[in-house]
Amino acid sequence: MNILAIGAHPDDVEEYCGGTLAKYAKQGHKVFTATATNGNIGSATLPMDEIARIRKEEARRAAAHIGAEYICLDYNDEMFFEDREARIAFIDLVRYCQADIILTHSPKDYNPDHELTSKIVTDIAVMIPIAKIPTKNKPVDKIPIIVYFEPVNGIGFIPTEYVDITEEFETKKAMLYEHKSQITWMKDNYGDVLSDKDNYMSSIEIINKYRGLQCGVEYAEAFRMAYDAYRVVPRRVLP
Repeated sequence: MNILAIGAHPDDVEEYCGGTLAKYAKQGHKVFTATATNGNIGSATLPMDEIARIRKEEARRAAAHIGAEYICLDYNDEMFFEDREARIAFIDLVRYCQADIILTHSPKDYNPDHELTSKIVTDIAVMIPIAKIPTKNKPVDKIPIIVYFEPVNGIGFIPTEYVDITEEFETKKAMLYEHKSQITWMKDNYGDVLSDKDNYMSSIEIINKYRGLQCGVEYAEAFRMAYDAYRVVPRRVLP
């Protein structure tokens, strides 16, 4: 299968589904990671164009750990809005990847970029095969299944699916540690609670251990199935 994980910002997909993507890749599926924005406000000191370049490069290095291809739609961080252009960009991205499955943000999350990314992905899924919506890449004859990963700290999220990432957790950590600029940004914005990479990782490890406890493994990632092509409960598509 072709797997596409779409996050709002560089480091989102690694945090919320990096272990699952590593498992997909290990099983031989083709994995793409993508972000709607370039993360260009992710520094308290660097110019916006410079931090955008750094964050996109960090995302590419993270994707390389599992042999994935990274794509950035290059919208401005926190200034990302829905219009015709955005819909077309998302449709073209999904067509380029020929995605069978899309993993993306939960519709309810703390960040407007997260929620809008989720909304657009959900809205355009049924448009992928429609030839009268032209994009650079040709329509493909399949509508991807949508899977939501949990919001930050899992607040209010009731999973329907779990993926055991015990064997992939170290790979997930390596992917996340590529996002060095985010560790600095969190320290600048949130103080000593996130002052180094170990503290940066601790909250992620707690969530993955908690989800593992729920399903009887050491580490897990949690998801909620959205719908398949006919908006019915889909077959098992997660590893």
